[in-house]
Amino acid sequence: MARGRSYTVSFSGVSVSAVQDLIGLYCGAAMACELHGIEIGQITATTIASLRVSVKRLTATVTSGSVGTSATPRKALSGDAAATATARVNDTTQATTGGTAEVLHSDVLNLLNGLSFFWPPNDIPVIGLSQAAVVSLDTAPGSAIVMSGTLYFAEIL
Repeated sequence: MARGRSYTVSFSGVSVSAVQDLIGLYCGAAMACELHGIEIGQITATTIASLRVSVKRLTATVTSGSVGTSATPRKALSGDAAATATARVNDTTQATTGGTAEVLHSDVLNLLNGLSFFWPPNDIPVIGLSQAAVVSLDTAPGSAIVMSGTLYFAEIL
């Protein structure tokens, strides 16, 4: 259960043809974040294929990815304050860390079925102050596909 305010970061209808950070979440110096889940899907592929996906925690001296776009985290409850964390989506130059990149979840995206994963309540990972989490597409699709996805998270008060 969230100990803080809940938010989402999404991208929708984006042509994807390369390995990339589908979503990057960058915690500030004042609030940590806990990850709740991810959903990823596509609308153009019509044959079975599987792509590797991972969720990583970047622990120190984080450099955000680039060649994507910034994204505004959206409040789950309309009356809540705006998130202090920042986000990016579809960075084909992936984020890096001077510390350790910790794989929190490794999975496979079946292109026809999509991917929906939510952490069990007792296993929710925390992304610390000035750390980042990335949802990484680790395998490039055989040809461009149109994808959408959402990361669910909360800032810890």
